[in-house]
Amino acid sequence: MSEPATGQMTILVVDDELGPRESLRMVLSPRHHVVLAENGAEALEILRTTPVDIVTVDLNMPGMRGDELMRTVRDEFPQIEVIVITGYGTMESAVQGLRHGICDYLSKPFDVVQVIAAVTRAQARQQSRRNLVGFLEGIGEVLGRDRDATDLLEELEGSGGLRDRVREMLSEPALEGALPRTAAHDPRTVDFLEILADTIESRDLFMRGHARRVAFYAGLLADRLCLSAEVREHLRISSFLHDLGKVGVPSEVLSSRDPLGRPERDAVEQHTAIGERLIRPLGFGSAIASVIRHHHEHFDGTGYPDGVRGEEIPLVARIVSVADAFDAMTCDRPYRQAMSQEAAVVELRKFAGAQFDPNLVKEFVAIVETGICDINPDLLDLRNLQESPSSESAAPSAPQQGGKR
Repeated sequence: MSEPATGQMTILVVDDELGPRESLRMVLSPRHHVVLAENGAEALEILRTTPVDIVTVDLNMPGMRGDELMRTVRDEFPQIEVIVITGYGTMESAVQGLRHGICDYLSKPFDVVQVIAAVTRAQARQQSRRNLVGFLEGIGEVLGRDRDATDLLEELEGSGGLRDRVREMLSEPALEGALPRTAAHDPRTVDFLEILADTIESRDLFMRGHARRVAFYAGLLADRLCLSAEVREHLRISSFLHDLGKVGVPSEVLSSRDPLGRPERDAVEQHTAIGERLIRPLGFGSAIASVIRHHHEHFDGTGYPDGVRGEEIPLVARIVSVADAFDAMTCDRPYRQAMSQEAAVVELRKFAGAQFDPNLVKEFVAIVETGICDINPDLLDLRNLQESPSSESAAPSAPQQGGKR
């Protein structure tokens, strides 16, 4: 058996008929390493000895039927994508296949374009799954745990929702006709990350609802600035994930009632770099990763982690910085009560040009003065993912310079 070239995916074609088997080999071999099997037993022998990425399965085969092979592949090799290509399909078999997590279901005689599209979807879904697993393993490293990806978040989890969502994303079949998408563009990934943000916040009573409120305030500022739809989407995702790296900060530091010493402050300041590192395997690209890294930079260059200044700081990071600080100052912390919005506005103006972009402060203050920011935080919990009573909803507070830890 030949070896795949570097970067090639290996596709196992399982069909008892020579014609379809060879046709698929001819269609797929220009771009992929193709291995052939005449029946289910031969396919399993190959799968147990050879790394395979995708399997195409005919349902009506002698001996081990295709549906039995499909279930075995799902049980023993969950990382392998399965495409059913059959001339004996029924609605019942299609539904059964989808329940077992197959990627696509094609009928014979197959169309070359359909086959290539199905393989492309399978490849994209597999890469998305690998990205997500890499992300979860990164969290495992931060937490100091060596555990299975679907269980890495147990100690963060307040309910079963997060773990169930991970399992769903790792096994959920693609919708028929869906376009290939990376994890970054998969709505399930964004939904999962928003749930993760909620879960991280649940570690600290005073952080609950913070990411959602920052997203709200930042969205108001984006609307006022008439930013593009693409930038607004980057802003929404970045707002929810800006504190992702706090998964690596000890809970006792986050909830400390005393002023932080230098070691504790160093631990907190590492969250920007940790968050950037964690998010990169998901393929969100440099724009969102950069916001997560730079949302604590100061306009005068005195922030962290890199000390960049002025317009060298990404615009979205500067917006998140203002929204983040405003929410921090107007919510309770263990060691102080929340400021009024009027007092927070005074602080924003005081540090405009130093900590904050002065133009963004001017625009945000104008928004606050309309009264639209005077909201019940619970009203922002549109997904109702977990209880967050308004009496408990709060966020990290401002440090000595009108911002937050």
